[in-house]
Amino acid sequence: MKALKEYSGKQIYDLDDQDVLDYLLFKDSNKSGRTVVHFKACPFIGTASLENCSDTRCSLRHTANSMRIGIVLKLRKAFEEVGRRGPYEPSTTLGDPTKSVLIQEYITYKQLEQGLSGVKKREAPTMSREKMNKLMRNMKLHVRGSRGIIKLRLAERRAMYAFCFTAIKRLAGAGHVLSANTIRMPNDKGLVFNCTWDKTLRMDSHCFGFFCMLGTEEWCAHCIIDEWVTLAKSFGITFNAGLLFPRLEYNGTVKLGKRWRANDITDSLVRDLKRYFLYEEETPHSFRHGGTVDSLRKGASLETTMYLAYMKSKSTAQHYAKGLRHLFPTNFHWKEAGIDIETSDVKELAKQMHSWKAFSNENIPL
Repeated sequence: MKALKEYSGKQIYDLDDQDVLDYLLFKDSNKSGRTVVHFKACPFIGTASLENCSDTRCSLRHTANSMRIGIVLKLRKAFEEVGRRGPYEPSTTLGDPTKSVLIQEYITYKQLEQGLSGVKKREAPTMSREKMNKLMRNMKLHVRGSRGIIKLRLAERRAMYAFCFTAIKRLAGAGHVLSANTIRMPNDKGLVFNCTWDKTLRMDSHCFGFFCMLGTEEWCAHCIIDEWVTLAKSFGITFNAGLLFPRLEYNGTVKLGKRWRANDITDSLVRDLKRYFLYEEETPHSFRHGGTVDSLRKGASLETTMYLAYMKSKSTAQHYAKGLRHLFPTNFHWKEAGIDIETSDVKELAKQMHSWKAFSNENIPL
C-alpha cells in the first residue's frame, strides 16, 4: 500500500480503481516479474528464454496468479483495515477498488494472454522422502563434527526441516511454533503442538502432532527436535516461553521479538542443500509438497493428511498429490508398456518420464 500511495501520489481514502490498475500495469512492466511471457505469434513460444526474441511484446512479467495473490490481495487487506470494504462503486468511489470490474477484467485478460503464451504456473519442487533422508543423514554428521555456535545453528535448522516435512508445513511455519504450547505424549511416544492452557489443557484450536519413529524410519522428527532442545539448553536457552525455533544471534543468544523471515529461511535451506550437493531449486514450500506426498504414500487418508497440513480445500490436497496419480495411476502396469523399472523408485521413474516429450529435437540427459 505504501508503494501504491507513493506511485499515485494519493492517500488510501482517495485511491480509485484506475489508480490500482495503473500501479498493476507499472509493476508488470518494470521488470520486477520473473516469468517469460511470449507474444502469441512469437516463433519461440513455449520456451523460457527471451534470448532469441525480436518481438518487443515478449517480456518478463508477473503471472496472473502471483499478481492476484502477491499484490491485489495484499492491497485488499490494507483497504479492509481502513474500512474500505465491499463492492466498488465507480460513481461514488466507495468500496474496495481491488474488487472493481476494471481490476477483475485485467486479471482475466492476463490469464488469457498467458494461456495463449503457454505460461505454466511454476511450483516448488517436491522434497522427496529420499532427499530428506540424505539431508538428515548429512546434517547429523555435520552437527556431530561441529562445535560451538555453528553446531547450535545447524541443529536448529535440522530440527526445523524435520518438523516441517513431518508436520506438512511450509518452512516459515516452524518459526511460529510456541514452545509452551507443545506437549509430550505419554511414555515419550511423540509431540503435540498448538495446545493451549487455562486451568486445564485445551485442544480446540488446530492441534496436530506426530509419533516417535525411532527404529521404524531412518530419522525421527520427534527425536531430532529433542536433540535440538537439549543442545540449546546447554547454551542457556530456555523453553518455558517463546518460540520452539527462535532466531539466533551470531553469539548464540535469542533474537528477542524476531521471528524467522522467509528470505533468511530460503537462504539457509539453499546453502544447506548445496553443501551436500542436493540442491535442485527447492524452496520452503517444498516441505509441504513432500510431506503431503509422503503421508499419502504411507497410506494415510486424504482427510487425515488435509487435517495435518491444515488444508481447507480437498482440491488443494489433490493438487499436491497429483504427482502420485501421474507416477502410479491405478490399474496400469508399467511392464506392459515396456518400462522395465520398479515403480517404487519414484526418482528414477520421474527422470524417465521427464524424457517422454512427444516432440523434442533434443536428447535429454538422464
